[in-house]
Amino acid sequence: MTKLSLNKVETFIKGLDQNPVLKQEFDANPQDTLIKNTAINPKNDVWIYRLVVAALSLVVIIITTGILTNIKAIQEADKVITIIASLASAAIGALAGLLAPSPGTEEQS
Repeated sequence: MTKLSLNKVETFIKGLDQNPVLKQEFDANPQDTLIKNTAINPKNDVWIYRLVVAALSLVVIIITTGILTNIKAIQEADKVITIIASLASAAIGALAGLLAPSPGTEEQS
């Protein structure tokens, strides 16, 4: 199922009257033309991005809090500290990868 943007659909409907080529495309194949011109790109979905950043930040906060509250227990368990450190560094690396701008890409309006 493809998600459509209501704003894009309204703009598309107005554009049908102004663009004869678009009108011909729509008359020939309405479903594909509508989806092609009004579909939402999941890469531009800000809520997915925010959810991932929040989850990774939560992992970092929980691990940091756990380390700070259980310092003596962690000093006694050598293998546990390795697992915790790898989880924390993976989460921090993922956050850095998400928050850093991609090289060579331009912001599109």
